[in-house]
Amino acid sequence: MAKKVIIIGSGPGGYPAALRLKELGAEVTMVEAWELGGTCLNRGCIPSKALLDAGHRVHAFEGLRKLLKDNSGANFSPSMLDWEKIKVRRAEVVTKLRTSLEKLFQAKKIEVLRGKAAFSGPKEITINGGQGEIIRNFDAAILAAGTRPSFPPPFRDYHAELTDSDRVFDLPRLPASMLIAGGGVIGLEFACFFNAIGVKVTVLELLPEILSGEDPQVIRAVRSSFEKRGVKFHLGRKTSAITIAAGIKTVELDDGTKLQAEEILVGAGRAADLTFMGLETIGLSWDRRGVKTDSGMRTALPNIYAVGDINGISLLAHSASRQGEIAADNIMGASREFDADIVPRCVYSWPEVGSVGLNKARAEAKGLNVKTARSFYLGIGKAVATDETEGFAQLVFNAEDDTVLGAQLVGGPATELIHLIALAVKLKLKRSDLREIIYAHPTMAEAIHEALEK
Repeated sequence: MAKKVIIIGSGPGGYPAALRLKELGAEVTMVEAWELGGTCLNRGCIPSKALLDAGHRVHAFEGLRKLLKDNSGANFSPSMLDWEKIKVRRAEVVTKLRTSLEKLFQAKKIEVLRGKAAFSGPKEITINGGQGEIIRNFDAAILAAGTRPSFPPPFRDYHAELTDSDRVFDLPRLPASMLIAGGGVIGLEFACFFNAIGVKVTVLELLPEILSGEDPQVIRAVRSSFEKRGVKFHLGRKTSAITIAAGIKTVELDDGTKLQAEEILVGAGRAADLTFMGLETIGLSWDRRGVKTDSGMRTALPNIYAVGDINGISLLAHSASRQGEIAADNIMGASREFDADIVPRCVYSWPEVGSVGLNKARAEAKGLNVKTARSFYLGIGKAVATDETEGFAQLVFNAEDDTVLGAQLVGGPATELIHLIALAVKLKLKRSDLREIIYAHPTMAEAIHEALEK
């Protein structure tokens, strides 16, 4: 008899798990309380990249201006953009991909039930939705419900009056100024977009620097680039008070500084909210970070697994997908583990950032003797020819045997190139192995080759 598996959530953790389980012969039911594809497809990765694409086109036009004939009459400015058309294009992208996902589920004969799921027993779940109450028994379950934007105090008290990374796509109009609370990936990507289309942007970060945990060279390059484009940063500052009056939102910092903007976007991370999932019924504990699992995605209960943001291990869509596949394989008898060392960490702003494995500080914290090698795009032919000279490639090696430990790429197609180093980290390749690759000329990938020769 086929193993019955319930998956709660159809995002980047849930749907790859469903596909893998179906492939392995399981009877799969997916429960979704919202839209298919979860946060990533509907309110995260995909729609934010649609916005960033619009912003990048504006950014690229600034370079094109230099090639126009004098007095050509080209008078484009960000103020000419239509916010409603940008929103429509974003919605069309999401709808197209969601429709494709729906068709895939239908083709694979994966049952999808719409509604909220709650455990009513260790092997029983109740779904309440448009179809009424449905009770299903299962052999194993995968929690892939994702997280929600987090509102730390005092922003929490003004949740309804402020926006976040879920609701920002539906702003009724484009604000003239925006304060972004949070200098992590979410905050910086939105800062990059809104700055590009003419919004006055200020970034507020509680920690001393943006992109917490990243290599100092990466942080310095990104912050410098943003500042040159007019983005203001207030770092290492706590918010003491918020006032809203006459369409202006004011944040008072702990040093007395007052920052004003028409809109405040809270991008201070995400948190789990599993209040109504009935986990207490089956004795499974959780907190704002989610449900604890081992590296095989198993929770404290042997037949319950948790993948994606909801387990707090690696809050990235591609991590969720791999974890979903691992959970599926383990349910069907395998013994796979999630390897966080090969997860690419990407920022899709400009300059782009792609990191993987260890940076120098993290490697030294592990007691490793390391060395780094860096090359700059200023010396790369393709970068100069395309006016993409901002950034660098930095490789981290074990000083004892030249094994590749990680890399940090800034600029160019960093989020694409980083996969080469992810493979090197996975296979424990050495500097000499990467040197054996023939790097096409002219390409941005030659920055990696140049760093290898340092």
